[in-house]
Amino acid sequence: MLIITLLKGVPARTTKVVTLGGILKREEMDIVLNPHDMKAVEAADFFKRCVGGKLIALSMGPDQKLAPIMKPLFEAEVHGVDEIVILSDRRMAGSDTWATSYTVSLGIKKIVDVHQKAIEKLIEAIKKYGYSEMVRNVASELYYKNLIPNRVYSELKAVKGTIVEDFLSGKLSSQEAISMLEKEREKLGKFVIVAGVKTTDGETGSVGPQVAEALSLLIGRIIPHATYVEDIKISEEGTRITIERKLGNLLQVVEMDLPSLLTIAEGYRPRPPSALKQIDVRMNSYRGKVPEPIRWNGDDIGADPSKMGLSGSPTIVGPGVDIGKPPVQKVVGKTLVFVKKVDSVEHEGKSYGPFEVGDLAEGLPEALLQKLVMEGNVARFNLDMLVREIMF
Repeated sequence: MLIITLLKGVPARTTKVVTLGGILKREEMDIVLNPHDMKAVEAADFFKRCVGGKLIALSMGPDQKLAPIMKPLFEAEVHGVDEIVILSDRRMAGSDTWATSYTVSLGIKKIVDVHQKAIEKLIEAIKKYGYSEMVRNVASELYYKNLIPNRVYSELKAVKGTIVEDFLSGKLSSQEAISMLEKEREKLGKFVIVAGVKTTDGETGSVGPQVAEALSLLIGRIIPHATYVEDIKISEEGTRITIERKLGNLLQVVEMDLPSLLTIAEGYRPRPPSALKQIDVRMNSYRGKVPEPIRWNGDDIGADPSKMGLSGSPTIVGPGVDIGKPPVQKVVGKTLVFVKKVDSVEHEGKSYGPFEVGDLAEGLPEALLQKLVMEGNVARFNLDMLVREIMF
């Protein structure tokens, strides 16, 4: 199973619209992962622990900003993500929910296509080479690229009875091996997409459902979707799910066939997976983690430039304002804060900033901090500063 979780980088500050057109210049901001998306990561991890597969995190935005904040997800509880895909292209800048959904749906389609083509390549190798070590070579190449599950081929000593090994040992005929591989290819079409309910920089809650609609148009079949999901159960064969969601005072229980898309509510709590199915989980899983993010631009995913970014965004956004920062704790007489605006400062080959008046002077090298204090850019938080923050 392919488990795709949609993530977004949002400004660390509540919001900062820096152009008249309302476009967030994310490359100039401190970016954090959207807090609501962590529930999506939990749900995606639950799917993987229940049925196996590959957990792929997909995001759109400046890759130089997204890569550092997404890498810690490789170590997230319990298994973490296996791969990260970032859709990064200047032509994607300024996308509204419509253009974002179009672009992200193309990214999802390419993820599925890449994995299905890997199985097809192995089928063609069997047809061409028969009982030959060339088939093993092709399988090994795909295995190390993390494109085929252990059930198809694995070099782990604990994994026995893979399709390729059984074929090369004579336990399976060519036709039997090809038939089994075709079933594995079909399974890849039973993917699941999970996303947060909304983002802190937009709050529309519409991108998840819009991605399902856009993807439905792309692949020619309906992708069912459900929002505000609080509980998930998976069928034994891993092709059907039952979800619970709350809409106001209404509790709904919905059965859905895969592929499907879910947005995960804050009230979601993952169930413990069945210990009896862990052998199948391992067989359905992939070689491991690919630590370096995969980057695709608009051309890589076959996007129409007129449907990306500002060109493909019918929404018109008016002028924006900075509405402040998240609350922080400051102790009078102890906490060091910036008393002057500092655009950026260089120290030992690294750049820090920008900093606004009132920002905490935390996480800076001690030598740099002392230099900023000596220059009068940083001082201890005092009563006058407190009064100004309260009154103004």
